[in-house]
This record gives sequence, C-alpha cells and structure tokens, in this order.
Amino acid sequence: MTEIKVIFRFNISEIVFKSIEQTIISDKHLNIITGDRIREEFLKGESAIANEINNFMNEGKLIPIEYWYPFWTAQIIEGQVNVFTSMIGNIDQFKEFEKCLKLKNYNLTEIIYLKVNRIDELTELAKLKYGKIYNQSDILKKHIIDYQIMREEIIEYSKNKYEIIIKDFFESEIKI
Repeated sequence: MTEIKVIFRFNISEIVFKSIEQTIISDKHLNIITGDRIREEFLKGESAIANEINNFMNEGKLIPIEYWYPFWTAQIIEGQVNVFTSMIGNIDQFKEFEKCLKLKNYNLTEIIYLKVNRIDELTELAKLKYGKIYNQSDILKKHIIDYQIMREEIIEYSKNKYEIIIKDFFESEIKI
C-alpha cells in the first residue's frame, strides 16, 4: 500500500529552527518530500514535466493546475510512506491533491499541522539568529498568519475525512 501523509509547518530557515527532516521520528522507511528536495532533485532534473514547470517559474507564472498531478505523482514512491511537507498551498491545491491521490488509489492517512501558537517567539528567534533576512518582525508575522489561515481552511475542510493531528510548531519530535 502506498500511504500518504501531509505535514503543514511554516517553512523558516534552518538557521532559525531545525528542518522538518530533523523533527520526524519513524521506524518506517519514509519518502519525505520537502521544498528543498523538490528544488534539488526534481526541478534540476531533465524530465519533460520538470522543464515545463521550470519554464513557468522562470517566467514568474503560477504553475497551471494540469501540471500539479504529474508533479505530485513524480514525487511518490509506490509501496512506501510518502510524507509531503511542501507543494500544497491553499484549499484549491489540496482538493486537486485529493483528486490525484484518488485516481492513483493512494491513501491519505493523516494531516499533521504544526501551528505557530507563539508567533512573537518565532519572530524574535528569527530576528536573533538570522537578522539580515528576518529583521522586520511585522512582515514575518504577516507571512505566518497568512500561512496559517490557508492551512486552517484545509484543516477545517479535512477534519471529517482524515485523521488530523495538531501540534505546536516548536514540538521537538513528530512521530510517524
């Protein structure tokens, strides 16, 4: 069985806070799909879909919906637990993601949402550890709030369909 899990966690520099890969604990063989991995492995690859997606991104355009399905399925390894930590931005993308999984008979087993409950603490930590990037706390706070509004819309939509686990952003371990 090909199992799919989704982790929603605000992405901030590893200089500020440890990476999602450093947070996940599991005795299973996981295929962790992160934004960095997508950029390093998939988008630098020579596949036709990667080239087309890169063209859209290089032109500053949004990736059209018809490219999402092959983009997502290219990341999945059959018969493993696949953990998406990136690539699902808003409710419309999530609904398309669901359709993609259903077409392939993949099983979305849970959504883990790491909510930033202490926004001031995270923005101060960011400013302290990486001030040259995160020196404007109000802008970072707005990004966090906007991120959480989009994810909470997905959580609300999903709560009667999937197992939903909500934890604090600062959790030291995520067990899968």
